[in-house]
Amino acid sequence: MNQTGCRQVTMMAEDHEFSSVDDIIKDATQYGHNILYMNYKGLVEIPRNLLETPICDIVERLYLKRNLLQTVPTDIGRLSRLVELYLHSNSIANLPKEISNLVKLEYLDVSCNMLQSIPPSIGDLQSLKKLHLSNNELTKLPQEIGNLKELVSLEVVNNKLTVIPTQLCDCLALKSLILDRNQLRELPRQLVNMTYLEEISAVGNKLTHMPADMGMMPSLKSVYIDSNPFLYSVPFSLWNKQIGANGCHSADVQQISEDSRLVVEMDGYVTPVPPEIKQVYTLQDANQPDVPSLLDYCLKVIYRYKNLKDNDKDKLYVDRTSLPQYLADLLHIPTAHCLAPGACEKPIFTVAFARVFKLGWAQQWQNTNPTAIPFLGLCCSKQCLKLFTRFPVPI
Repeated sequence: MNQTGCRQVTMMAEDHEFSSVDDIIKDATQYGHNILYMNYKGLVEIPRNLLETPICDIVERLYLKRNLLQTVPTDIGRLSRLVELYLHSNSIANLPKEISNLVKLEYLDVSCNMLQSIPPSIGDLQSLKKLHLSNNELTKLPQEIGNLKELVSLEVVNNKLTVIPTQLCDCLALKSLILDRNQLRELPRQLVNMTYLEEISAVGNKLTHMPADMGMMPSLKSVYIDSNPFLYSVPFSLWNKQIGANGCHSADVQQISEDSRLVVEMDGYVTPVPPEIKQVYTLQDANQPDVPSLLDYCLKVIYRYKNLKDNDKDKLYVDRTSLPQYLADLLHIPTAHCLAPGACEKPIFTVAFARVFKLGWAQQWQNTNPTAIPFLGLCCSKQCLKLFTRFPVPI
């Protein structure tokens, strides 16, 4: 929008501030105004005459901040040209499934309401680019959110989420994911497939680990995970990203190990490993046999042959539906990839060789804060771990 357009919008907002709702709708109908500001009007419902012709075919942006709305009408779809719907700071308890009829909607803000759930039909908003759901009572997100292929920004701050649906990772256009102040214990491993994601923030949750390959996401720039008391390390793949990780590892690590999680202790650091790891070794375990489990061996063989080129006669076709879900997920997205120099990058499934350390010259917060959490690096073998210990970063 150019400077003249911005000035006109500002003047309209100021004019609407001192106008009655009826006058706003009357003027919009008469002069074809497509932006309506109805903030702070004491509305207990969206005006019915707003959903009637001709005005319902004119409005493109509707602002209803800080009213007394408790519901959204089921015929909201009559606003056929609506691009932006701003419902911030009301008392809305639920959204109707008919919200999906707003086929041109690009921006939906329902922050600071009383939402306890989001209808699955939200996934039908194929034009939606920004979805803001902060400061509600949400305990989960619908799987159908993964159908939002144009979604660029998702904010779900200060809710009660305990898990993020893996289907969210199908939103491949997503650039910003803000999940602060929920009750999340993990982020889905499938996040690594989100090639356009630039920022992840999960401050103030209950994270115990993070996807080990997160740093391999090509567009990722910033990761904020401050104030996660159960988080004891950061994946080493993030070593060259902007990281915020203050106020972590304040909880007793014993509470995590009691959940059948393996814990690595070395050089004064203690950290759990990802829950998929069932065997873990360090260089201090040099005398222990380097023998993978039968399960890990089978996973590596299947992964190798199923990822051959389609015209290779040795390619293996695996019916993932015949496998337990966690094994099918591992074959699709391994726990990690080997960090050893020389581009080893072999997949890691249930057996890993670990190193825990700080890299103060790359991350100043590790250098200046003695209580800062360290990095956790995973390799596929003792030989790779030795190389990684000598040369942790690309030369």
